[in-house]
Amino acid sequence: MNILTKKSILGLTAGVVMLAGSVSPLAVQAVAENDWACQTPAMHQRHFDPEKIAQRIADTYAVNKDDVLKYCNDGIRFKDIFKASFLAKASNKSLKEVMEVKTYDNTWKDVAQSLGVTREQMKATRNDIAATRLENKLQISKQTSLDLMQQGYRAHDIAVANALSNNTNKPIRDVLAMRKINNTWHDVASDLGVDDNTLKKDMENIRTAFHNKGFHGQHRFFMM
Repeated sequence: MNILTKKSILGLTAGVVMLAGSVSPLAVQAVAENDWACQTPAMHQRHFDPEKIAQRIADTYAVNKDDVLKYCNDGIRFKDIFKASFLAKASNKSLKEVMEVKTYDNTWKDVAQSLGVTREQMKATRNDIAATRLENKLQISKQTSLDLMQQGYRAHDIAVANALSNNTNKPIRDVLAMRKINNTWHDVASDLGVDDNTLKKDMENIRTAFHNKGFHGQHRFFMM
């Protein structure tokens, strides 16, 4: 039971005869809940721009923007489109191929397993997305970020360490090594002689770069 358009759902309410079982519960649920569905009052009240979100999804996950908008206009929730787009990137498949696997009766975890996406592929995809964002927003070499994340460092810590490295000319790896379980980045900055105002400006810049990180956190749902 795959996804059908919102127009078809509205057709049902108008008495249009359709084949039993042809309406996707994903689309029905989207219209019923107004949960990030496109073209709803809730969307406009919360100032979400479907075009901008679709472009962000396309840029982040390398999927077709027109396909994103099509599913959006069909009534599919953005949170489902995010998850499908992540799996498309992880599996090297199109958004359409992924969406065709999703039904009301299975979960996104089931979809990932059906596509043969492993935990390792998911981790690699998450790291690639984060490293690309660090490069685009904070001018940190993507390969440097990937290497550090492979060692277990988080994207946010890499961003802070990079700022402190730029302020002190200390190698980023040395800065990261100063961050322990029993201290804070403020402690590290103090040890490096970075004043509070400089650290505050750096942190604000980092927050701006990661202000919509929630959009890229959708894929954590897939952890198996």
